Amino acid sequence: MLLSTIKLTHFRNYESEYFSFHAGMNALVGLNGMGKTNVLDAVYYLCLGKSYFSSGDRMVIMQDRDFFRIEGIFNADADMDMVVIKSQSGSRKDIEISGKKLERIGDHVGRFLTVMIAPADIQMMLEGSEERRNFINNTIVQTDRSYLEDLILYSHLLKRRNALLKSFADQKHFDPLLLESVTTGMYMPAQHIYEVRKALVSQMLAIFEETYADISGHREKCGIVYQSQLDGNELSALMDKNLERDRFLTRTTQGIHKDDLVFTMNGEPLKNFASQGQLKSFVLALKLTQYKLIEANSGRKPILLLDDIFDKLDQTRVKHLLTLLLHGNFGQVFITDTNEDRIKKILDEINSDYRIFTVSNGKII
Repeated sequence: MLLSTIKLTHFRNYESEYFSFHAGMNALVGLNGMGKTNVLDAVYYLCLGKSYFSSGDRMVIMQDRDFFRIEGIFNADADMDMVVIKSQSGSRKDIEISGKKLERIGDHVGRFLTVMIAPADIQMMLEGSEERRNFINNTIVQTDRSYLEDLILYSHLLKRRNALLKSFADQKHFDPLLLESVTTGMYMPAQHIYEVRKALVSQMLAIFEETYADISGHREKCGIVYQSQLDGNELSALMDKNLERDRFLTRTTQGIHKDDLVFTMNGEPLKNFASQGQLKSFVLALKLTQYKLIEANSGRKPILLLDDIFDKLDQTRVKHLLTLLLHGNFGQVFITDTNEDRIKKILDEINSDYRIFTVSNGKII
């Protein structure tokens, strides 16, 4: 799967710009704040229907404008799809594929695969369990429609259950039958989500260990452990046992929304002992593992987006990483760098065919 072209209108700092991409390596160079990362975010948005960096569509609309539009052409074998995503301030965004408007945003997920690696991933992956769950979910939903449907259902019921718990506390009235009618609907999707996540992490381990060793030069040994309250427990039993606690706290304390990943390095917690270079190597290996899992489970190569990956890496790790990227059969790759000479030298040394875009203030120079 390849993204041939993309046209941006009022997207972040792009008034109007058109890019024609290389089928292999695409490098975007320029000073910080010029719009390199915004192009990567636009590609991600085109693939998954949302920004990688912003939670709301309003944040990606160009300042002093009231809408944005992204238009791209994907090629896969003999097929071609034109994807258009547009959003007006205060309105629901529209996604069209080859002229056909999608009824649900979720119907877009899984059609066009992508993996983003960005500097903020280090803090995102280490600071909160929600970010680590999002990493698991983002890996699975691109290849498993039933998982996506169950995740949407579970999230809806969880929100409904929490609202009921708060309402009961505010009104000082408890309706056990009403609460149970919502709670029981959570059991089946939760069990399915748990089983798929557990299988994914098991599949992930060997790939991750090998990938990290390739990037680090076999310097450290890292690991990943999946933690879930459903490990050895039925959600129904956990809900019954913690009902009074949930009522007191007015929120659901048990379920797959509490799942987490534990990262280790040489048997110790990663965030307590790893250097900045080791942390970045870990996250890079984790994201490249995500890429390989999506490829293995879909039979298609995702688009790989690499934002400022050289920062905080020593030259040895940079060399190992680039060798892995450019000789690892990763398909179409987008990479940003502030130093045009550096990226050109590296790409020329390994005889890579590529295209370079120099970006300044939302324009290609």
